[in-house]
Amino acid sequence: MGCLLTVGRIFCVIVNLLFLIIGLILFALGMIVKFGDSLLKSYYQPILDNLEKSLNDAGYGNITLDFSLSDIVGNLALAFILTGLFLLILTIFGLGGACCKVKCMLIIYVVMLSVVLAGQIVFIIIFYAKQELVTEKIKDNLKPAIQTDFQGLNGTNVVSLSWNFVNQQAKCCGVDSYRDFTGASQWIINYPGPHVLQTPLSCCKDLPTGTDFSCASAPTDATNYWKTSCFDELWDKVIGNVAITATVLAVGAVIQLIMIIVEFVLFMDVRKNKVDMKG
Repeated sequence: MGCLLTVGRIFCVIVNLLFLIIGLILFALGMIVKFGDSLLKSYYQPILDNLEKSLNDAGYGNITLDFSLSDIVGNLALAFILTGLFLLILTIFGLGGACCKVKCMLIIYVVMLSVVLAGQIVFIIIFYAKQELVTEKIKDNLKPAIQTDFQGLNGTNVVSLSWNFVNQQAKCCGVDSYRDFTGASQWIINYPGPHVLQTPLSCCKDLPTGTDFSCASAPTDATNYWKTSCFDELWDKVIGNVAITATVLAVGAVIQLIMIIVEFVLFMDVRKNKVDMKG
């Protein structure tokens, strides 16, 4: 029994050190995105430069697009920060319980990890069996902002800048397709000549270098990303293969379950030793 407990303690220490590294990475990434926009600007500045040049060539004048990544993904950055802090706190209790056999730390760790595991199991079931419950909810939250706030290529508000940037960066057009922009209240689609825009100009594969907007007024697969879903493009890049992701989550859940069992056994061992010492 003593040998198994030792192996269990070593296992807990190794896994908690891994949690510590992940927590630090998430916390640092969240802080950089939230407060260190200047560090990331070099990665997306070329897209902004192309957008500004296209606006100037199209006769909009010298418009400066003041784009801040933190304004767009501020909530995601905050989620990274909070997740990182949670993992760091969890690690403190896990290491304190496994290494020092502190009873209260063992109890808190088991409770915290049990709550996380329960939530993870529910998420895995939904993610694997009913993925549309997650994806459709996200889509439903994205589309209304397009209808009320999207202003087109020359828009300088957060929604316009975000979609112009995403359309170009991810080579796509809208949440599901160009139809998400149809009827947007602030989007000007009528231009001199035969140009009535069917898609935003940022959906063009090559941004207009003059007043020829045919890539958006008469879009084709060769000139426009009009039928490509930005959500699907980004979802595939972030989540990837659903079966692989679900398997990874399931393996993580099994590891957490083992951790809970080991820490609980350690707690019972500490409690038994204290009772024996009193006796």
